[in-house]
Amino acid sequence: MPFSTAPKESMSRGVLASLPRPRTRRRRLTAALGGSLVVIAGGTWLLLGTGPRPGDHAPMAICAVDGFTLRADVDADGHLDEVNEGTSSAVFQRDDHRTVVRVDDARGFWQKLRGASKEDMETRGAFGDFDGDGYLDLAVFYSQQDEGDSPQDNMVVHEVHYGPLARDLSSDRTGTIRIRSSSFVYEARAIDTDHDGRAELEVLQSGGDGSVSSHVGRQDRGGVSVSREGTHDFEPYREPDALGYDACEDR
Repeated sequence: MPFSTAPKESMSRGVLASLPRPRTRRRRLTAALGGSLVVIAGGTWLLLGTGPRPGDHAPMAICAVDGFTLRADVDADGHLDEVNEGTSSAVFQRDDHRTVVRVDDARGFWQKLRGASKEDMETRGAFGDFDGDGYLDLAVFYSQQDEGDSPQDNMVVHEVHYGPLARDLSSDRTGTIRIRSSSFVYEARAIDTDHDGRAELEVLQSGGDGSVSSHVGRQDRGGVSVSREGTHDFEPYREPDALGYDACEDR
């Protein structure tokens, strides 16, 4: 009786069918691209984060504790927070937990990366209601300090974060601070000098040769425009009403 190969062929087909099919070049490329996108998306999420989002509580009255300290509902959660213009920080109080967030944290990942290669980069900020909607806003500058008497021309960030702010001081709505010079910003102040509900932005900026120029900015076209005119005045002490807000009753 002749030897039959039928069982062997059937077995061979079963074994081959159970093996993974070899990938074509196109399938391998598609799989590689898909994996890369997942890694990039995951890495971006980890680097940028989502940030704690603000609430939707109606604006609460802003009051001044002294010439450097404000009380306001920064994140619109219905609880008053404290803002210190002297240290450029916000203090969020939740029950017995106290969290201090500095304006340096308001810079995004890419903004921090842009200034990482430069030396002597400093962040300055000022809290004030620039657009008059009742929520506290934050003006942020990120610039390079002078080298001796020669001003550096490197300002990476000059923008306004409009409130309500998240608890990392970020915002979904930002505007440009239109400022002519890119020299170092020593200090930024938000003062409602005319008590119209819209704070003015005072910028104390390097003028070269050790001088300091004071410029004033106001809400304009979705951002803040800073005037060209300036004075040379650096005032370290301010009266309790210098921020332009009424005094807190329980201070």
